[in-house]
Amino acid sequence: MSSQATTAIPKRGEHVGMAERSGRFEIVDVNTLMQTVNVKALDGSEHVTRNVAWSSLKPETRKA
Repeated sequence: MSSQATTAIPKRGEHVGMAERSGRFEIVDVNTLMQTVNVKALDGSEHVTRNVAWSSLKPETRKA
């Protein structure tokens, strides 16, 4: 049995934060082999950030 921690696989369309950048992002593509995602900022810009490691993603927290 492996001693590695299990990481949830991100899904296309999920909203997340990133450890090294502020703001909210939407996952637009998932690369399970390399464990990276491509994300697009939700601030209206069309810029896509490519090859973001899963380990740098933070789940989106919603304020009630």
